[in-house]
Amino acid sequence: MQQLRIIGMSSFISVLIWIVADVSMSKTEKIKVLISVKAAGSEDMHVEKLSPIKSSYDVKFTGSKSAITSLSQSAPLLVEIPITERASGKYTLQLESELSADVTRFPDVIVQEVTPPSMEIQVIRDKTVSMMIEMTHNDLKYETEPIVEPTHVMVKLSEIDLEAIAPEARVVNLNADEHLRTAERGKLLEKVVPLIPVVEGFSVQLDPEYVTLRAQIKEQFREETLPAVPIRIEASMDIFNAFDVEVRDAGAILTQTITIKAPVEIIERIHAEEIKVHGVISIGADDKTNPDEFRFVTPRFSLPAGVSLVGEPELIEIRLVSRKADRTVAQPETP
Repeated sequence: MQQLRIIGMSSFISVLIWIVADVSMSKTEKIKVLISVKAAGSEDMHVEKLSPIKSSYDVKFTGSKSAITSLSQSAPLLVEIPITERASGKYTLQLESELSADVTRFPDVIVQEVTPPSMEIQVIRDKTVSMMIEMTHNDLKYETEPIVEPTHVMVKLSEIDLEAIAPEARVVNLNADEHLRTAERGKLLEKVVPLIPVVEGFSVQLDPEYVTLRAQIKEQFREETLPAVPIRIEASMDIFNAFDVEVRDAGAILTQTITIKAPVEIIERIHAEEIKVHGVISIGADDKTNPDEFRFVTPRFSLPAGVSLVGEPELIEIRLVSRKADRTVAQPETP
């Protein structure tokens, strides 16, 4: 029994000696640590790492063998350094003191050295300012200058970017042409359009992101020659019953080539025969005073709204010829 006690005591003493030896014997070792930074200030504060670009650092730790072995087995270690509230600018972090600042980060060891020893960071603070929307246009022609509503928006960007923008250039650009190239001409338009979140090349956040654009594009006019436009004769039934209409040049009464100036859309509809164009010669009671004599008349052309005649129509020479009383005459169709 005494022998068993001696054996047990010997085992306990051996374990105790091993523990004491492990604690008393320190070890130093370089271990890879991945270091990043995070903003620990307000929501409008951001942090960027400037140098060195690599995120892996060699950190020399000193501690008990067991603690060092535990760290080494977990390599590479991940560390995120919080950056507290501060003004915009560049800062240099001394990594040895930063890693040692929180004793709970690496318990039971001491940070002896970090390679490279420092890290440069950029603290960026956001700022929100009001900027005017500057309206521009290039190719399209407008009845009046396009307008936008609202005229100002709130712009959120970093203080550094804001300082780099000259005061006179602090505007949000909106090109009306980009949104209205295919819009209907001659009509007052209202369109909700997005703003480009860029000011002088710097990315920004806008509030609101969409605005209302109001504009009226000028009609695009073009001259077009229309061949063989038909011409009709208008007269009362008593004239048609008593007279025949005779044209010195028989072909001229049927058609005439004219040139018009009109919006492109109207010209396309005329060619598609969606809109009909014709000429008219009107004969009234005064024309019966000198029958059988030729006289020149000017045809009048029926044109859609917004369409004008270029130049004067060609004159047509006509006369009224009395019909014989004993001749049966069929009544012509009214145009």
